[in-house]
Amino acid sequence: MRAIIVDDEPLARNELHYLLNQIDHFEKIDEAENVSETLELLLYDDYDVIFLDINLMDESGLDLANKIKKMKHAPFIIFATAHDTFAVKAFELDAIDYILKPFEQQRIAQAIHKVEQAMGQHLEHHNDADTTTSMYDQNTEVTKTSKVLPIEVDERIHIINLNDIIAISVNNGITTIHATHNSFETSEPLSHYEKKIETQNFMRIHRATLINKSHIQTIEHWFNYTYQLTMTNQLKFQVSRSYMKTFKQIMGLN
Repeated sequence: MRAIIVDDEPLARNELHYLLNQIDHFEKIDEAENVSETLELLLYDDYDVIFLDINLMDESGLDLANKIKKMKHAPFIIFATAHDTFAVKAFELDAIDYILKPFEQQRIAQAIHKVEQAMGQHLEHHNDADTTTSMYDQNTEVTKTSKVLPIEVDERIHIINLNDIIAISVNNGITTIHATHNSFETSEPLSHYEKKIETQNFMRIHRATLINKSHIQTIEHWFNYTYQLTMTNQLKFQVSRSYMKTFKQIMGLN
């Protein structure tokens, strides 16, 4: 794996470089302290991953990430920063992870594992292509398969894997994200999350309910020719009559 560490603080670069060497998955690790140095490296070489700080002297790591994601052979982006307030924006830029200073070996290893998984998924679908080239050609497609949803609750941002979301429902003006290990309440409308998780696994079954069909455990006939769904966390949701036709088509129940 080939990496770039982008940070304007030499000590931070040295620390991260050392920790990456301990993982021993890298054939090359380059460093840059600003936007121009980073773009120059990317101009002349290919990289699998870039560790990117948010504040780069008078420049923005977020602006740099926006430029990088437009490249044909863009590396995966891991934000490595002391600031926890930019996580939502970072994931909107398709970052594959977001790690905080001071760096921890285990946390960095987790981030590298995400990159390896994404690269592995890509190679499984394109095993007849040249390895080095195909690693980058479908970068956007790969990140979508491992997409996450940032949720801000009480000034703290939680990063939830889309596959772990069971359902999102609204009750009395409160939106609840039901995940496999936890639930989160927010004031954002259901439509806000529906736009952010536009994948084939999610569907509306009620004006106040969005579910992940991969978490449906059982489907039962219910009142007024509707269905009641029991999810993998044992929550129950009703498919309203106005959504029955679409639900049956999607689930192959016609």
